[in-house]
Amino acid sequence: MGDQGPTPPIWLLPEPPERGWGLGRVDIVNAAVRLADHGGAEALTMRAVAKELGASTPMSLYRYVHSKDGLVDLMLDLANGEVRTPEVPGEDWRGELTAVAVDTWAMTKRHPWYARLVHQRPPAGPNASRRTEFVLATFDRLGQDLASALGYARLLDGYVTGQALQWAEERAMWQRNAFVDVVDVQRQARAWFGDVVSEDGPYPLLVRVLESFLSERHDAAGESGAVSADGGGPDVEPDASGRVAGAGKPGARPGAEAAGARRVVEADRELAGSAQVAGSGQEGSGQVADAHAPADARTVAEAAAEDAQFELGLECLLDGIAARLR
Repeated sequence: MGDQGPTPPIWLLPEPPERGWGLGRVDIVNAAVRLADHGGAEALTMRAVAKELGASTPMSLYRYVHSKDGLVDLMLDLANGEVRTPEVPGEDWRGELTAVAVDTWAMTKRHPWYARLVHQRPPAGPNASRRTEFVLATFDRLGQDLASALGYARLLDGYVTGQALQWAEERAMWQRNAFVDVVDVQRQARAWFGDVVSEDGPYPLLVRVLESFLSERHDAAGESGAVSADGGGPDVEPDASGRVAGAGKPGARPGAEAAGARRVVEADRELAGSAQVAGSGQEGSGQVADAHAPADARTVAEAAAEDAQFELGLECLLDGIAARLR
């Protein structure tokens, strides 16, 4: 960007021209999301998006999105549009914040690139603003001043985004190493550490953790029943978002279990067809590819464990906030 300074959010720039030659802003954003869902943030280039659309040159895209930063703005806000947010806070503040956080977590698992890109651009999109306004209004309703409300909002956002980034990087590591399931990870760990670990060394507790992991059964008849040797799982089914109903921690606070079980995005929802790209004034015409597909290199049982761990951490965070609000 050089001497021109940072690129302003796309919503501060001129509106795109009318759709022409079969190309429009919605088509460009949906193509970019498909590319990033499949290949990660590193796959996102203007040239790749142009090729996906069959456009003759990447320059033809700039009329609609101004720059790659503008394209990222629109992608982030389209993803944020998948997070269902109440219009106004209700009585069950914990349940509502849990539901929004769980929805956001599920969205980041459908779009692993989100956590890597979200802090590269100002959170100025309409959908991101709507969610932040709701969280601030929740704490305002609880009698908190604006500075405190903003602090709590940042804590919640930091937890969700941090967990999402860790999940995305672990997923990328699995893909780089061609791990199909946890059995592959055990096999590699056993090759590296199986003959060298000892509780007599300086890290006895870590050694016990490793030994426990290496001794776990991950087949259909195994004690854990978590993962079958062929990559299958127990008799549990994910919902349309890839989450497993009832995956939350037993005894969770009011609202947490319901949020963990409810579907984040209905199976028949066409993301690009039903959602309008903010600021475009155009309706989408196709479904974002792989939006409902569970993450590769993960089994249903592993996804359930990931969701339960996320909700446990979220519950602990909300416990801390509730204690300070008393």
